[in-house]
Amino acid sequence: MSDDNRNPEEAAFITAAYAEKVREAFLAFAENLSVGQAEKSCKERFLRSLAMIKKARDLALGAIIEEEDLQAQANEALPAEEPAGEGLSEEDRAMIEHALSGTTGVAAPRRLR
Repeated sequence: MSDDNRNPEEAAFITAAYAEKVREAFLAFAENLSVGQAEKSCKERFLRSLAMIKKARDLALGAIIEEEDLQAQANEALPAEEPAGEGLSEEDRAMIEHALSGTTGVAAPRRLR
């Protein structure tokens, strides 16, 4: 599976899972009614369940779209950074080189008392 085709494939999986969850919610609704639970409470639970299933579907579809957008932005050519020191005069480079020549980049260890 290539990354170029991932988004439509993932969207299809999400849509299929959504349909299955709606089916499960309906079966639970019908089962609850058939065993004599109150119609009003059954409807309320069913509608809450549908709302959460829709929210999950929408969030998942939004996430894969956002991921695709982020990948596209990351793949855009970034302007090339000029190497450090470019644009400095020879005198400036010499001063920097002299200042850094005696350093190792590591601080001396502290002495214990």
